[in-house]
Amino acid sequence: MGKIAWGRVFLGGLVAGVLWWIFEGLVHGLMLGQDWMAAMTALGKTKDQMDAGHMHFMALVTLWSLLAGILGVWLYAAIRPRFGPGPSTALMAGIALWMTACVLPSIITYAMALWPTKLTCVPVVTSFFESIIATTVGASLYKEA
Repeated sequence: MGKIAWGRVFLGGLVAGVLWWIFEGLVHGLMLGQDWMAAMTALGKTKDQMDAGHMHFMALVTLWSLLAGILGVWLYAAIRPRFGPGPSTALMAGIALWMTACVLPSIITYAMALWPTKLTCVPVVTSFFESIIATTVGASLYKEA
């Protein structure tokens, strides 16, 4: 079993993270933007508060996306010796990442009834595809010596 090529993990992970960030922007900004505004208003947030916190929010979403991408490619690299290189292993890594980064936290959010069901369920479904696509693309850049 070879050592993990960390440079490739970070390269593939950053690419995966950027893809994830783009997908998240499309889903949460374009598809669910009005729903998020309504949900935040229902929590008592004013437009000024939301505008003031926007850059902080974007910075954290960017960080989350990059870390998720790196985690997905690292997971691929870690399970690659057992399952072999290629898309099927990347698929497994993407599904494992989706379960831990999206499904499990969303179960708690849903149980707390913090957001409308649509704002919990739609992202879980779309992130399934985001996770698989981003992890597979990032994993395609991973090579060992």
